[in-house]
Amino acid sequence: MSRLLTLAVLLVVLVLGASIGYFNAQPVQFNYLIGSSNLPLIGVLLLAFALGVAVTIITVLARLLGTRFELRRLRKQLREAEGELRTLRNLPVAAISADKR
Repeated sequence: MSRLLTLAVLLVVLVLGASIGYFNAQPVQFNYLIGSSNLPLIGVLLLAFALGVAVTIITVLARLLGTRFELRRLRKQLREAEGELRTLRNLPVAAISADKR
């Protein structure tokens, strides 16, 4: 049942995309820094969408890498703290009470 629903949604999205492409096929002048060209409006729209997706993916990946580095640093810090705690728990009680005097 879920495959049928997924297929139906995909079909609707494809039909909508094709109709948007059909109705926005007229050429428009696209001006950029080093020149200009005539492109179909749907091409400009798809290019803008693709650039937005690319910038979003790059931003998310940069954030993800930063988070992974922080996670690695915190795990190392946790291992060191657990090792120190284990060492302190294994100290003889006499050594601890002698240090308090």
